[in-house]
Amino acid sequence: MDFLLYVKNNKLVILFISILLNIILLISTSILIINITNNVCDCENNPLESDKSLEQKEIVEDTKKEFSVEVKGAVNAPGVYKVLDNYIINDVIKMAGGFKSDAFTDNINLSHHLEDELVIYVYTKNEYKKNNTIVSSTCNCPTYDISKCTDNKSSIITSNSESVDNNDNISNNKEDDNKVNGKVNINTASKTELMTLSGIGEAKANDIINYRNNNGLFKSIEDIKKVNGIKDGTFNKIKDNITV
Repeated sequence: MDFLLYVKNNKLVILFISILLNIILLISTSILIINITNNVCDCENNPLESDKSLEQKEIVEDTKKEFSVEVKGAVNAPGVYKVLDNYIINDVIKMAGGFKSDAFTDNINLSHHLEDELVIYVYTKNEYKKNNTIVSSTCNCPTYDISKCTDNKSSIITSNSESVDNNDNISNNKEDDNKVNGKVNINTASKTELMTLSGIGEAKANDIINYRNNNGLFKSIEDIKKVNGIKDGTFNKIKDNITV
């Protein structure tokens, strides 16, 4: 009874205390919500954390090895490209502008990881039809001349650091393979072999190699006249000494 009497006589005091307690509770709740929100966004709003993440990313990038690979054949921008060691063939094909519409891609493993001095040769569908079966896509080339691998329709060509003597022997054997009945095969011959032809110097030999790399193999000996600088006069000098 005393408590009820006290409440009855002090209604205003009790109301004030109740309002004050509600205000304190509201303020505490608001502060708690603000702290939780700040903790969630701390990584975005804290420049130190952002800088730390950036530094860590740069460190990871710096540990990746950079090297060069070459893309030839039926791509929109053939050439040599700088890549990182976590890249795959699909990445460098994109760097080379993607495949041309007539590119043959069934023999290329686009998920294959890249390595230093790798050559990727993309054949046209017409080029590949000359071989009735799909062969192994990877070839280990013992010399700078990749024609041994392209003859076998291999698209992923890796380098092989054999001894100089072995390379010379392989190169000499290849020169024999590139000649049929004493004629130079303009689809497979190296620059040195092309320069044995009358009227073909280093510049024109390079033009012939660049043409077949960018446009595909020659279909007939007459197609060599499509190469810049080789006109009827030069063709007439070499036509009896070349083959495809």
